[in-house]
Amino acid sequence: MPTDQQIIAAERQALMGLLSAVPLRSVDENVLIASWNIAQFSNTKKQRALQYIADVCERFDIVAIQEVKSNLQGLARLQKLLPGNYQILVSDPTGNNERMAFLFDKRTVVSTGLVCEIAFSGTIASPNVFQFQRSPYCASFRAGRFDFTLVSVHIAEGSGHGAVGTALREREIQELVRFIKREAGRAKGFVFDPDFFLVGDFNIQTDGDRFFRALTGGEEPRFAMPPGMNRLGTNFDQTKTFDKIAWIPSDDFEFTGKFGAIPFGEVLYREAGQPAGAARREVSDHLPLWAEFRVRELEHALDQIINT
Repeated sequence: MPTDQQIIAAERQALMGLLSAVPLRSVDENVLIASWNIAQFSNTKKQRALQYIADVCERFDIVAIQEVKSNLQGLARLQKLLPGNYQILVSDPTGNNERMAFLFDKRTVVSTGLVCEIAFSGTIASPNVFQFQRSPYCASFRAGRFDFTLVSVHIAEGSGHGAVGTALREREIQELVRFIKREAGRAKGFVFDPDFFLVGDFNIQTDGDRFFRALTGGEEPRFAMPPGMNRLGTNFDQTKTFDKIAWIPSDDFEFTGKFGAIPFGEVLYREAGQPAGAARREVSDHLPLWAEFRVRELEHALDQIINT
């Protein structure tokens, strides 16, 4: 009978097989962005699950993590399992006592200084303005010659609250899209990085529902996402399209056409005696979602200047 150490090593090897679908990282040439709602991520995660989470995170340049709880010891333990070049940015607790985090490899991606949460300002006369249940978390980064802002969200789920919860979910997406489009449209010099990526758990149920239309519709510029991502199942059972990676198109980067979700439940916690769905309980009820982008190279930048 294999030992626990042998079982974990074999499953990590199988996980590496799943991750082989992810392109290799190349400094200053591409950037691999991932988003992962790691359910109830706190110090209660067992070491085995943390090791699997670390193995996934190490394949990417930057990972936006949603649903980090107030206790940050689990996040600190995760960082210790990664090479020393991984750094973390983490938000204050927000709705449902959740934080958000960015985990990034400083060899390929560097923080350029902007870190903030999205909230709206009222006035003395009208102090009550719309606010998100969980404040979206933003940070700016540089990959090679490419500066960009990553916005991580966990949109209100709203189930159990009828029409009120449904309306809140839709409005959160609408307000978020409106805000980012406004910021992206400002003249250069007035914004930190005008190239925006919007990632996270949108609680979108199906392709083309009202929440999906709230994300992709509206005035130009419209958010783009990989063809097929609108139907890609990102919950553990791959039946719901909760999570998304979207962006405002720009000449400064190019989507390579490569994206996917990592169905870790196919290879983890599979030994005899494990109950069905053990990987969902121990790791997460969401799958990691990723996409690859080619960043602007020097030749491309010079061509843009010459042809402008």
